[in-house]
Amino acid sequence: MKPQKAQHLHLELEKKNPGCIGKDYMVFEKHDGWYGYMDHGQPIMSRNMRAIPSLAMLSEELNDLDAARDGRLIFEIMVEGMPRFSDLNGYLNRKSEATDTYLLVHDCVSFPLEMPFYARHIIATDIVISLNNPRIQLATVLSEKSKNISEWHNLARAEWAKGNEGIILKQLDAIYTPGKRNAGVLKIKEELTLDLLVVGLEPGEGKYEGTLGSLRVREKAGIEHAVSGMTDEERKVWWNNPNAILCEVVEVRAMKRLTNGSLREPRFKAIRHDKTIEDID
Repeated sequence: MKPQKAQHLHLELEKKNPGCIGKDYMVFEKHDGWYGYMDHGQPIMSRNMRAIPSLAMLSEELNDLDAARDGRLIFEIMVEGMPRFSDLNGYLNRKSEATDTYLLVHDCVSFPLEMPFYARHIIATDIVISLNNPRIQLATVLSEKSKNISEWHNLARAEWAKGNEGIILKQLDAIYTPGKRNAGVLKIKEELTLDLLVVGLEPGEGKYEGTLGSLRVREKAGIEHAVSGMTDEERKVWWNNPNAILCEVVEVRAMKRLTNGSLREPRFKAIRHDKTIEDID
């Protein structure tokens, strides 16, 4: 089952009939971790439905407990002081146990997918409490119930002031919709963030002559952009070994999208090893 995707609030509001108007949402701090999930009796899995080797011991520990977990527990996998997805990927895929990781639980999906989010969150809360493990925590809730769009923006600004990414909003009466972007889950971020496919490399000039100048990335709609922002080491490694970056999904940040479809000051943030071509924006 694919994870549900978050829709940008501003894109939802641009629709003729926005699905968020008049709806109650629970508002969460947006955590910059790695999506993970766990079915009862199974190991902790990544977005790509692969067992995470460095969390094998934690998986066994959770499965040995008697907490009632009939659904799929969904969470962000966090490591303090490791903000880059590329670093997180290597760290979590190692064989030794990653004992300094922790899980921020935000949902528990049951099958069939008929339960509204407010009921799912109650179940997720009960599971976290019953597990009684300091490495299993609830995602930070900023508002239990709000339908005020101005309040959402104020909460997002408060998060940005603290150096955080923004907020996630989950509609209380919405069911889980795998692989979809709709008003059920919304996000407010300070800048535009896209997951794009690397389709080419362009040579550098000046101080970057003889190495990588920019990455050529493509959106699902076919629009391409030249992206900078890589480290000197990344520029050197990828220019000498293009296959290490070509066809990878990368996270790109930009100030905004211009009217002609281009991005203002797009820059590379990280390789998204937890995403595939099906996840690109």
